[in-house]
Amino acid sequence: MKYGTARGKPRWRCRACWSQFTGTPAPRPKPAARQAAVTLYSRGLSLRATGQLLGTTAQSVLRWVCDYVDALCPKPVPGSAPVVEIDELWHYVGFKANKLWIWKAVDRATGRLIDWQCGDRSEAAAGALLERLQAWSVRLFCTDSYASYETLLRVGRHYQGNDQTVRVERDNGRQRHWIAACRRKSIVVSKTVDMVNRRMALYAHFHPNGQADPKMARLPLLAPSA
Repeated sequence: MKYGTARGKPRWRCRACWSQFTGTPAPRPKPAARQAAVTLYSRGLSLRATGQLLGTTAQSVLRWVCDYVDALCPKPVPGSAPVVEIDELWHYVGFKANKLWIWKAVDRATGRLIDWQCGDRSEAAAGALLERLQAWSVRLFCTDSYASYETLLRVGRHYQGNDQTVRVERDNGRQRHWIAACRRKSIVVSKTVDMVNRRMALYAHFHPNGQADPKMARLPLLAPSA
């Protein structure tokens, strides 16, 4: 049981023999373990499964993933993307009845996932993505036949048809493969939209944007939070 403090550390007392002692904190995981946790999570393992493989908790893995994404996985800097393919796929937040839509924009020339927007399947969510894409100097948008695209995009800069959205559909397939939460008929439900955004940034960083190379294994992670 708790028995005061000693030099700022909590002191404990045994209920059986009344011996007093100060608990010794567990050693912090090495940076290699934190890097392995991020890599395993980006390859489709859950937080709990990653923690079990590395001998730690799911909460620690979650903290390491968030620190990694916030420090090293920003969205691509706007540049030139003449042809951009846009599509959306769904996910869940909180519970299965609360469906979240992820609007994605893929550069056809490079295959990079240049931006995304989480929200509902409304013109407001799609409009927020299209407004940010103005900085990319897009000359042609290729989408499917969803009605919102026809309303938001100007004639002459918009092509509707699944024959011109092969690149983004291929990226959707890769995302469903690597992220369990985005698979069809998935039992995985996210708790917050912020975590969905971090998962999208981690997926883009390791997969379509070409950052998954051997050099990434040597990048230092942030020190674990106290």
